[in-house]
Amino acid sequence: MLAGFANDASAQRDDRFFFLRDPFRRERSLFNFPNFEAPRKVIADPQPSDEPTGLVYGSSAEADAKRLIPATEYILVFGDVMADQIAQGLADAFVNDRPEVAVSRKTKANSGFVRGDFYDWVGLAPSLLAKEKVTAIVVMLGVNDRQPLRDDQGLWEYHTDRWRELYGKRVEDFLVKLKDKNVPIFLVGMPSMANPKLSTDVVYINEILAERTRKVGGFYVDVWDGFVNETGDFMASGPALDGQIRRLRAADGIHFTKPGQRKLAHYVERELIRLFDSHGGAPPPVPRDTTPEETPPQVSVPPGQTPAPAARPVAGPVLSLGLPAATPGPLAGAQPAGPAPAKPSLDPLAARTLVEGIPAAPVSGRADDFHWPQDASTPQVQQPVTGRNAPAKAGVPY
Repeated sequence: MLAGFANDASAQRDDRFFFLRDPFRRERSLFNFPNFEAPRKVIADPQPSDEPTGLVYGSSAEADAKRLIPATEYILVFGDVMADQIAQGLADAFVNDRPEVAVSRKTKANSGFVRGDFYDWVGLAPSLLAKEKVTAIVVMLGVNDRQPLRDDQGLWEYHTDRWRELYGKRVEDFLVKLKDKNVPIFLVGMPSMANPKLSTDVVYINEILAERTRKVGGFYVDVWDGFVNETGDFMASGPALDGQIRRLRAADGIHFTKPGQRKLAHYVERELIRLFDSHGGAPPPVPRDTTPEETPPQVSVPPGQTPAPAARPVAGPVLSLGLPAATPGPLAGAQPAGPAPAKPSLDPLAARTLVEGIPAAPVSGRADDFHWPQDASTPQVQQPVTGRNAPAKAGVPY
């Protein structure tokens, strides 16, 4: 009891000199670490308060039951947690500008194409699509697939040739079953990651995803450049869609913040808008990723299938600055070959210059006469005899 009273008395004495006390003395004693500092509060990046938030539904039937405005365009998203985020980003993108669009998702956390025993995307694809109204399908899978893959012949390590063959086959089988809906399929590639090893593995998987998607006639959406800096490294914060620098990636270096998922969805959003516009009778989009030397392949569309949005050109035709000029010919006003209706006569010099495009001959001796050597008939201009041009006189030094 005496010891307790002594402690209370010392505490009261300390309170009288509270302004001299160390505010972290108690925390240091608890952690038994002399240089411990209390954790600082992390202030999140300011987010726009008026950012619209859309609803993501579990199915098209749920969307029809809960929506006040009937939907005419249905987007179905497949994948893992990243697919959850891109679905929410698409819902936020269309909530105000295109209220006729409904976004639903069929996602499974920690899933992929490798562990079919955990979640078999290939086997479950038909049942997931059975009763869904679909205008376009968006897929984002693969970040959980960096692990050995098993088949009837054994277990194959990641990054081996057999692993790549089996993995690509599963991706292709899944996309082929999605094509039963006869709608465009957009497979979104994975972005850069904070972990360099994980980021390198993602590049390898993206190559397989892009190859198999294009093989079955789908559309691969590359989002890599949107989440790296000028040197190609991982970018946690960067320009958002509102033009401000914001935090785009979560603290784990894999997932996205709200501005990040909105930017991620923007890469698919612009392709979907072109698809929706084509449904309203808009002119077909301009082909993309083609050059004047290449012709886009003609893809046949099965009966009843909605044509997918065509690609847009990366740049216009290339104009050479070093090639010689074309052979001069008649201008737009020249008469075509054959008999022509009688017209008022034109001055021969004007017709030669304005119609045939032949420049008038320069007048000899004029400033625009650049012939060399000049004719003998060209008048020679005499230089004034002044200064150092004057001949020296006898007895006078030059």
